[in-house]
Amino acid sequence: MAKHEPTSEELAADDAPKSAASKLFDLRILIGALFTFYGVALTIYGLFTSPEEIAKSAGIHINLLLGIGMLVLGLLFLLWARLAPVVHDPTAVASDRPPAH
Repeated sequence: MAKHEPTSEELAADDAPKSAASKLFDLRILIGALFTFYGVALTIYGLFTSPEEIAKSAGIHINLLLGIGMLVLGLLFLLWARLAPVVHDPTAVASDRPPAH
């Protein structure tokens, strides 16, 4: 029986969903988004902290400092996911498939 060789259109169609799915489940994006969101919220809250609340934390503007730290960490995670995306080896994916009949 003749073996069917996939065309470039079939290969491209197979690669698109895997690439989108790998980006969807990349934990760096989820962690980065959460840290960025909470960092922005805590930084805004820290900008409007009363002097009485600052005095309770031994004079340290803790909400502002931690908010900026979380914001930086979240942006670093998002930058890492952007600069080093998940790349799947197409030969490993092809070997996982059952042979065509």
